[in-house]
This record gives sequence, structure tokens and C-alpha cells, in this order.
Amino acid sequence: MIKDKKILYIITQTKWGGAQKYVLELTKYFNKHNEIHIAFGETKNQNKKFLNTCKKLNIKTIPLQYLVRDIDIGKDYLTILYLIKLLNKEHYNLIHLNSSKAGLLGSLASKIYRMNPTNIKMIIIYTAHGFVFNEPLSKFKKKIYKISEKISTGIQDVIITVSNYDKKSALKNKICSKHKMFTIHNGININKYKFLNKEQALKKLNLNNTKKYFGTIASFYNTKGHKYLIKAIKLLKNEKSNILDNYKFIFIGEGPEKKNIKNLIEKNNLNKYIKIIYPQNNDWIYLKAFDYFILPSIKEGLPYTILEAGLAKIPILATEVGGISEILEDKKTGILIKPADPISLLNGIKKISKNKENLIEKNYTNILNNFSLKNTLEKTENIYKKILK
Repeated sequence: MIKDKKILYIITQTKWGGAQKYVLELTKYFNKHNEIHIAFGETKNQNKKFLNTCKKLNIKTIPLQYLVRDIDIGKDYLTILYLIKLLNKEHYNLIHLNSSKAGLLGSLASKIYRMNPTNIKMIIIYTAHGFVFNEPLSKFKKKIYKISEKISTGIQDVIITVSNYDKKSALKNKICSKHKMFTIHNGININKYKFLNKEQALKKLNLNNTKKYFGTIASFYNTKGHKYLIKAIKLLKNEKSNILDNYKFIFIGEGPEKKNIKNLIEKNNLNKYIKIIYPQNNDWIYLKAFDYFILPSIKEGLPYTILEAGLAKIPILATEVGGISEILEDKKTGILIKPADPISLLNGIKKISKNKENLIEKNYTNILNNFSLKNTLEKTENIYKKILK
């Protein structure tokens, strides 16, 4: 095991999501025999669950006052200066970066730290939870993000991708050399998942138990594709589909696109069919309230929500983006559709409502056999061992 090391994890924000869950799982594991610190940005929007978990584990948290999700040259410069000061003070053996922004700024600060020959050797690892340049952006923005990733990976010692899709896209775009890259799928600890039963979940979410539900759990960002799902529901309404007589759509989420999503629902007179519920950080406990789970994203890494829905034995309809097709096999363990395509979503909703039972057990077995947290942690530790020698 890795022992007696000082490790720093950096993350852009504590707002609950896949990257935050990933960081906490790693820190819980390595905290047993090492000194762990977590530095985080977006300090004006701190997530209590994330920070309380760190407190319980006795993990030191370091707020990065100027680290923000959006590009801000002034704040980015101040973040780099602060990180250099932090690295010179703490002398970490390993720094593990998460998200593109933390990856770039953390790498630049680390490069400057390494220029001092009297400093101890420090290893830099970066986990890409889905590359930003895979999002539907303008050519100019894509180029900027690719340059940013190339600068970062040129400094980093190891790049972990959570999906083979991301690894292939990085190699295709010549982001870094193959020998630096390793794919480690996200995994879950099945013993820690205690779902509410259907009746309890419906009651907690204040949903009518005489209705059936399509549900999605995702932050309100453009990349999560809510607007395409809303357009698909509009198409169902235009067709006077009997699906809308029997089913309602539940969006559990929060984020910068919430206002636009609500406006789009109201504009299309879909309030009757869609309900938005504020997230509680552990929203997976409500999964059994849903008859079907939908993830309409246009960009993903390897989403925990897909693993959790499979574990809850909820049939899944998802877009074929990122590592989703590395979890689900179309028509065998789930239904896969084209991203950013309301008609494909419409057809997928119709298809999955007729093919439920066949998907559930096969996907449940797939999650148990192939996506364990133990596997994720052991593979990550093996990388730490090799590079810390």
C-alpha cells in the first residue's frame, strides 16, 4: 500500500457531481495511511456535504479564493501564485488534479515549483472527467481548450481518463503521448447503496403514486442536454401520445441553466408533464421512484448516475457520448441514442417503454461484475506506486 505520503487533490468546485464523488472516494481510501489535503475553488458556492465529509475524515481542506470555473485571467493568475506558495510551504509528494481548469492552473504552479532544485520531488497526476474540447463548441473555443490541455499534459506525469473514449479522443487530437495515458473506469461500492423502495421514494419526492415516471438526475448545464429532452417531450405532446397520459418527467438538478430550462418548459406549455426537483446531493436514493432513467447529455466522462441507475434496477435510456457505451450495450443492457437529437430521444422513449424487463437484470449483472469501486481504487493505487518509486 501507499504509505507515509503527502498528497494534494485539487478540484475546481465542491458542487456535487461525478468529479467530487471521485475525489472523495480516493481520499477516503488513501487517507488511512497518508496525509491528504483537498484544495477547492468556487468558494462562494461551497457544498456542505462535500466539506462535512472531509471534516469527518479529518482531511484538511484549502479554499482557493480566486479559482473559478470560467476563464478569468486575473483570478487565474492569482490562483497560480497562491498554489506556488502552497506547494512551497507543504512540499507534497503527489498532486492529483481534477477538471480542466484545476488541471491547467495546478500544472503551471507545479512546473514553477519544480524549477527549484532544492524542493522535494513531486509527482503530478491529472484525471480527465471528460475533455471540454469534446463539447459542441466553436472552432476557436475548441482550439483554445486543446492548446490548454496540451500545455497541461506536457507538464503532468500521468493522465487518467475515466473512459476509453476520452483516451482515444486525446490521442486523436495529439493532446499527449500514449505512454502517459491510462484508462480507469469509475466504480461504485455496491454495499453502500441503500435505495428507498418505490413507495418511500415517491412519497419523499412528493410524487403521485398512481403515475409512472421518466427521471433524470443531472446538473443544469448545457452539456447535460435537458433542452433536447424538453423538445422530445414537446414532440410527444404534438403527437398526442398516450405516453403523456401515463407518464410524467422528473428533472432533479440545479445549475446555471435552470432559468433557461424553466423558460423553455413554460414556452412550450409543458408544465403539466415536467417537474423540477431541487437536488439533495444523495439523490440516487430516490431512483426507484422512476420507471425509467434518462440521461440526454451531449458530453460525459463515465457518469456515476448510469452506474447507480443500473444498480437500482432501473432501465436506462442514454445518449451515446463519452464512456456511456462502455457501460451500456444498446438493446442488451440499455437503449443508446444519438446526442443533441430530439427525434432520437422521442424514438428512444417509445422503444424503452416497450422493452423494460430484458434490460434490467443484464445491466445489473454488468454493473456488479465490471464497475466496482475496489477495482478503481486498486488500479489508481498501482499507478501511484509505479510513479512514486
